[in-house]
Amino acid sequence: MLQTYANLEIIVVDDCSTDNTFAILEKLAKEDKRMKLFKNDVNKKIAETLNFALTQATGKYIARMDGDDISHPKRIEILYNFLQENPEVKLVGSNVLSIDEVDNVLKKSTLPESYETIKKVALYTSPILHIWMTYKDIYEKYGNYRIAGAEDYDFILRLISNNVKLANVQEYIYSVRIRKGNTVSSMGLVQFKLSNYVRKLYKERIRNNSCIDSFSLEEYRQVLKTNSFQKKMFGLSSFFLRKFLIRKKKEGIIYLPLAILFSPFYQGQYLINRFLYKTRSKN
Repeated sequence: MLQTYANLEIIVVDDCSTDNTFAILEKLAKEDKRMKLFKNDVNKKIAETLNFALTQATGKYIARMDGDDISHPKRIEILYNFLQENPEVKLVGSNVLSIDEVDNVLKKSTLPESYETIKKVALYTSPILHIWMTYKDIYEKYGNYRIAGAEDYDFILRLISNNVKLANVQEYIYSVRIRKGNTVSSMGLVQFKLSNYVRKLYKERIRNNSCIDSFSLEEYRQVLKTNSFQKKMFGLSSFFLRKFLIRKKKEGIIYLPLAILFSPFYQGQYLINRFLYKTRSKN
């Protein structure tokens, strides 16, 4: 709310929080008339909640922010100015910091700057994080969020399929909160499967030279299915993979075989995509 660009309409949707979040928001809404506050009757998850928020927005531009993250005070100003100065670009993201529960920086993520590089690495991981700014009519023209759990990645790939120009500014103007139990840290295996599903749809559009794909709710529900054994194996694999990634190469190398052993397909794919993303984003 404390942005240098002050001409804001702030849409806040509480998706059935169980603490005193809504009471705090009600107080803020009374103090700041820019805020429009809503509360879901039932937990609708992120994609449906985002789509509802879009219907309530009346401005020309849309910038998203999750509840426990932090925006740099100049974030909106920087993204807005970039779109004004680069009219061919219709959506712009930024570099981000990952922070823990007490704001310690865990990681710096540098995202590809140009559309050419973004398009080149898009199959390996999402080249723009969910905290972008775009025009509202981009959603109206190309569709809203549809695949909860990979809604951002799917949206970016659909824009690339339509040759919509994208970019990332190179400033670190957003901090993503990594909190035990929040969406970023808890999706795990399901998010891997959903990412593969949106890649499949993207490849299908490329193959058919079309902007239309075979997405269906029935297939989406099939992708979501995982059993307890798969989740347990993936959890063990992720535990060892984190140990490998946060330690120096010589010290952490003993954990890599264990990570691959417990989930060879998904963690093997992750490591390959990570390598390809890093190498191709530099070329």
